This record gives sequence, C-alpha cells and structure tokens, in this order.
Amino acid sequence: MSDATGRRPASRATLFALALGHGCADLCSGALFALLPFLVVERHYSYAAAGVFALTVSLAHAVFQPVIGAHGDRGEAHWLLPTGLIVTGLGMGAVGLVTSYPLTLIAVAVCSAGVAGYHPEGARWARHASSSRVTADMSVFSVGGGLGYAVGPLVVAAVLAPLGLHGTVVIALIPISAAALVAVAVRRFRRKPLSAHARHGHAQARGSEWRPFAILVALFCVASGVSTGLLTFVPLFLVQARATSPAASNVMTSVLLAAAAAGTLLGGIGAHRFGRRLVMIAPQLVLVPAIALLPSLSYAAMIPLVILIGICVNANVSVALVLAQEYLPAHMGLATGLTIGLCGGVGGLIVAALGLLGDAAGPSAVLYAIAALPLVVAVLAARLPRPAAAPPGTVWSLRVEAGS
Repeated sequence: MSDATGRRPASRATLFALALGHGCADLCSGALFALLPFLVVERHYSYAAAGVFALTVSLAHAVFQPVIGAHGDRGEAHWLLPTGLIVTGLGMGAVGLVTSYPLTLIAVAVCSAGVAGYHPEGARWARHASSSRVTADMSVFSVGGGLGYAVGPLVVAAVLAPLGLHGTVVIALIPISAAALVAVAVRRFRRKPLSAHARHGHAQARGSEWRPFAILVALFCVASGVSTGLLTFVPLFLVQARATSPAASNVMTSVLLAAAAAGTLLGGIGAHRFGRRLVMIAPQLVLVPAIALLPSLSYAAMIPLVILIGICVNANVSVALVLAQEYLPAHMGLATGLTIGLCGGVGGLIVAALGLLGDAAGPSAVLYAIAALPLVVAVLAARLPRPAAAPPGTVWSLRVEAGS
C-alpha cells in the first residue's frame, strides 16, 4: 500500500536493495573469520598469526567506518555504496591469491575498508528510503547484514572445500554483483523527489545532541561485548566443559546467529509499536538470567534458551542505529560509523578481557561475567532521552509523543 506521496513502492525497493548490499558486505566480514582454519592448514599460520589476522579485521572496521562516515557527511557520497562493495570483493579475492603473510593482511584491510565504505552510506540511504515506520524499516536494513554475516562461514565451507583458498575469487563475485544492483536502485531513487528528505528535513536543522549520543555509544560498546562474547565463548564452553564436538558447537553458533537476525527485525517492529525505550531496556533484563542459566544446562536444554538469548541480544540493534542518526542528524555517517565500527572494536577488547578471565577461572566464569553486562546496557539505556530530531508520532515510552 502506498503512502500519501505515492512513492512507497520505490522506497521499499531501494530499502531491500540496500539490505541486500548490506548482507553481501557482511557476508565477506563473516567469511574473513571463517577463512582462518583454511589459512592455518594450507599456509601453516601460527595461532599468533591468526590472532593478528583477526585483529586486523576488527581494527580496520573500527578505524575506517567513522572516518569514511564523516567524509560522507560532507555531501552524501552515494558513490561509496557500489565502490565499497567492489573494494570488498577485490580484497576478498586477493586474500586467497596472495601468498605472503604481509600481503594477506593488506588484502584483509582492503576488504574491511570496502565493508566500512558501505555501512555509513548504506544506513543513511536506508533512512531516506524508510517510511514513517523508521525503526521497523531500518531493522530490514540491519537484518540484511546479520543474515549475511551468518551465511559467510557457510559460503566459505561450500566454496573452499572443493577449490581451496583460490575459491575466494568466487566469493568475491557476490559483493561485486551486488554493487551493480545497489547502484541502479539508488540512482532510480535519487531521480525521484525524496520524500524521506522532506519528512526529516527538520532534523538536519537541529543541533547535535552529543551527550546522549556518547551514552548511546558507551551502551552499544558494552552490548557489542555481550554479542561477541557469546559468539566466542558459548562454543568454547561447549567444547571444554561439555565435551561437545566442534561441529556440534558450530551448530549452536548458527542457532544463535539465526535467532539474532530474527531479533533485529522483531526489535525494530516492537520499537515502532510499543516504544523504543521498552525495546532498549526489557530484552537486556531478560538476558541476565538467561545467560546465567547456560552453564547449568545440557546441550539440548541450551538450544531454546540460546534462541531466546539471540533474539534479545540483537533487539536493540536497529533502534540504536536510528537513535544515533537522530542524536546527530547532521552527522549521520559519523554516527553510523562510530556505532557500528568503533563499538565493534571496543567489543572485541571486552572479549579479550573476558578471555583472560576464562584462562584464570574457567569457561563458566566467563558466561557469568557476560550475564552481568546487559545490566550495564539497561542502566545506560534508561538514561537516554527522546531525540529532538525524532519524527512526529514516535513511540518512546508506550505512548505516542508529539514531535516537531
């Protein structure tokens, strides 16, 4: 059904194209980590070398995304969308072709830079293409990335098993092909009067709300530590404390990722209907006992709880992204880059600290520590004010609050 402007179908098509591009970019992010076992076997990388490989991925995202996002704020650099996907593909293909370790790290950095180039502008144009259901529509963009990240390891296994490391060239074709689709979709969208710009034009004139944005960034850093910590240490707990096979532990990881993707979508819809504050706080309160119960359960009993945890851990993703854009309406690229890129890097540091705890106190202690972190997220979320640039009719606290 079209909105009052009669342009909703075109906007929705653009939104889905951007979500697809997001998925293809994040597929490569997930694929980079999945390449490590192949690199260890075929190129005899040490664990230290593998650690530097993973650190390069995290640091590249943390550094490039805010910088590229700030650059896009100067003039809405829509050209970064197809260019970012092409660069992502070139870097991904090169990882399997180059043989020296330094060149491999450069290829990883190039791939990550391409992903970083897509995210801020992708989120900006997804916002422009959104209807009045901003959080719900932005969750479509976010869930594209979540699904792509989850599919990445499966694609690596399917392609590299028969082809070896040279199969990265095949994986590279995925983002490069998506670049053409995204370029066409955005070009068509830009030719039309941008109702999204008109609807949110008042937001650009408002001043930036740096204090609540800083709280939001701190919140999302801790939340990133929770999600990354679960993806890292739940499989390790199963292997070490439950004597589960690596294959079975990977199944649990897939369950968590699939549930997280669903949680992204449900969180955006829930925020639109029941209020953003509720979605930012309530799932965190559910996570505390749910994660704390994991060490006491068998593998089979963990599965339904992991599904619940996955839904809750990502429920705030699209809402946080929308809030970041509304707290800094004139700096959407920077806001997106800091929220997605920098927070992911800090989350990695939190996980590194949790690893030290695991070495000292065991895998159960790590899960108990992760269970406490959502309380920090909930406390910070409770301090967030309604953004001045929120669209009129935004549901904030279980009631519609008028905005201007």
